[in-house]
Amino acid sequence: MLKPLENKLATPSTTSTTQTGEYGASGRESGPTEAEQQTRVLVNMLFARFKAIYTHKFASAYSTTDEVKLAKREWAIALKGFQEPLLAHAVERTKEVHPWPPTIADFLKLISTAYKAYGLRDPRSAYLEACGCRSDPLQYKWSHPAVFFAASDVGWYKLKSEEERSTWPLFEKSYTKIVDRVIAGERLKIPKVVMIENQRTLNVTELAGHISKTLAVSEERVMPLLYYTQKTAGTSIRQRYREISQKKLAEMGYHEKLPE
Repeated sequence: MLKPLENKLATPSTTSTTQTGEYGASGRESGPTEAEQQTRVLVNMLFARFKAIYTHKFASAYSTTDEVKLAKREWAIALKGFQEPLLAHAVERTKEVHPWPPTIADFLKLISTAYKAYGLRDPRSAYLEACGCRSDPLQYKWSHPAVFFAASDVGWYKLKSEEERSTWPLFEKSYTKIVDRVIAGERLKIPKVVMIENQRTLNVTELAGHISKTLAVSEERVMPLLYYTQKTAGTSIRQRYREISQKKLAEMGYHEKLPE
């Protein structure tokens, strides 16, 4: 496992000075978004590393300024959304497996191995794992909690009932944000399944799904409010946490009584 933000591509002083080509004709007059600008910075840093690693081979692959600019444009499009630690890990692997500067396809394959360095699955594999869950998500053996929380954010019913063209973009967006949190050092913990006094399982996932659907908010936002279910049934602390959750949900517009 890598430590959070352990690897860096480069310092600003080693950034390539050739500008990254413009994105496709978007019609915007306000310039690149913050995310696009960050991607450009990372691509500049990436090319600076390639130039230092491959020296004359890099110069042979990109012999003119125009070629570098066009190449950077394509790389910026391909790498949009990826964070620096993943790219840095891929660069280190590049030195080991590619004697010449890698193609975009080669580099994307190495990024997939970077996810593994953080104990994560790549977005597509994570999505297929989430869609393949046919049991209670709280009892399912997930490869990483990030998959669970991204799926919760999309909604379990939506994942099972709607088409991929609808659910995949939503999952990818949520998973990418959660991956950023993991890389930054956050440790995710899936809520535990608890047993109530009559020994039946309290289905927290279904309850969270019902509340999130009623309020039109993500399940990830609702889950922390069901933390009280992890406390021993019948205890005063469970009752106190439940009352706090009930009050917060009421402020959000949910007025059904939470189970004891």
